[in-house]
Amino acid sequence: MAAQKRILVVGGTGAIGRPVAEALQKAGYAVSILTRDPARARMSGISGVDYVQGDVADADSLRAALQGCYGVHISLQSVQSPEEQDRVQHQGTKRIAQIAAEVGVQHITYVSGHLVSERFAYIPAEKAKLDAENAIKASGVPYTIFRPTYFIDIMPQFVQNGRMSIFGKQPHPIHFLAVADFAKFIVAAYSEPKAVNQTFYVRGTQAMTFADAFEMYRQAVDPAIQVSVAPFWLAGIINRMVLKGELTEILALLRATSQVGEIGDYAPAEQVFGSAPTTVESWLRRQPA
Repeated sequence: MAAQKRILVVGGTGAIGRPVAEALQKAGYAVSILTRDPARARMSGISGVDYVQGDVADADSLRAALQGCYGVHISLQSVQSPEEQDRVQHQGTKRIAQIAAEVGVQHITYVSGHLVSERFAYIPAEKAKLDAENAIKASGVPYTIFRPTYFIDIMPQFVQNGRMSIFGKQPHPIHFLAVADFAKFIVAAYSEPKAVNQTFYVRGTQAMTFADAFEMYRQAVDPAIQVSVAPFWLAGIINRMVLKGELTEILALLRATSQVGEIGDYAPAEQVFGSAPTTVESWLRRQPA
């Protein structure tokens, strides 16, 4: 029997990376997950995958983790400060890509963002991702970069103390994307020749405003939840005075989204991977009671 192709997932314990790791395993790949604490990760992790100790700042641990891998999927979490954004998202990705080239990795997949561009490079998170994309391209390793719109799965994170807050006026309909659909796109990229050395904007099939999506969530999950709109000026004060800057990045992203909505061309991804079938309503029906 031929050996399974192994893929290292960086960020495989996160809300976006874990479903990708599960989908890759289900598709028949051998999966390794890079983590700073393998013992802890195994306790609530995915059975049948290898948890390897490592950090994106540690070249030796990355080299050991990438040895023998066919591919590496990079799904790094956002961090707060601009310095950390550059250190983790940009420099960490760059280090992975360079070592991947050294050890013979044949494909890199990377989770970027739908606003990543020179236009929005003033936002530290978008600048770090743009620099990370360029580092991947410069490595010489075949790649597929994904720029997803907002994920349906993050909606519960907007609920705090029985309230869902929409930050600023969000007039543009958004095609909210289910992580499960996104994971299938990642899996397909490793066997689809048309995905090689491409950057894809990806989204769901149903467009709705944040207000409509949050209202649908409220009715399905808990009608007692209150949905309110917090003006950016008020959200900024709360972020500085109460939350110590925890919302700085998301507020910057949502402010940009309120201005432009979705900016990419989504047709190429749909031609290669097909559509993402999960709507907000169907996603809610699948959630445990």
